[in-house]
Amino acid sequence: MSTQRNQKMHAFASLSLFLLLTPFTTAASTITIATSATPQPTSSSYTSDSEFQSDMLKAHNFYRSEQNVSNLVWNDTSADYAKNWSRGCVFKHSGGPLGENLASGYANASASIDAWGLERLHYNYDKPGFSEETGHFTQLVWSNTTSVGCGRTECDEKNGTPGWYVVCEYWPQGNIVGTGDNKNIYFKENVKEQTKGKAGDTVESGVSETSGCAGWRGGRGDGREGVVAGVMGGLAVVVAGLMF
Repeated sequence: MSTQRNQKMHAFASLSLFLLLTPFTTAASTITIATSATPQPTSSSYTSDSEFQSDMLKAHNFYRSEQNVSNLVWNDTSADYAKNWSRGCVFKHSGGPLGENLASGYANASASIDAWGLERLHYNYDKPGFSEETGHFTQLVWSNTTSVGCGRTECDEKNGTPGWYVVCEYWPQGNIVGTGDNKNIYFKENVKEQTKGKAGDTVESGVSETSGCAGWRGGRGDGREGVVAGVMGGLAVVVAGLMF
């Protein structure tokens, strides 16, 4: 990677796509990462446990409210799991039983949620389904998901993970893909159309679609790379591949 690219904030997203062999639940885990060459002051949303929990829950429910789905509640068990995984500063899926979003390198905690939420700009409600470009968003607003727990660790480039590493775990899992003619039925049922505000609305006004924080754009010549990777789980088959 060139020095010029290292000096720009860019996004690195990894999305796990599971194809159901049964009509029941399994899920995808999603990742997004951003880095910046400019040091950021530490936000109290990272250093304060109570503020971190409050900000993360409010940010999740901001997007869910605009998509007309029920608010999430905080899950302490999921949060403990997320915290334990973040401590290793290894930027990959934990391989656990929950839906999972990862982010690293954002100035404050809720900015990572904005990066995931802004993917709704690219979601096609007329053709619902899984996409690497929108997988973080669809897990974020998945209507059947009822709880979330998040953890964070200041990694500061340990194992190549920049800044604060944020892990969120979702239950029940989202991004469920069916089979045959019913491949996208779960997305049609669980990803509701936006009924409030505008698609570009964010919790953090400093984060926008053009900031380099949101979405997966591998292979489009815009200085971002992405990986599609997965973990075998239950009766699910993982579709995995490297995307540039």
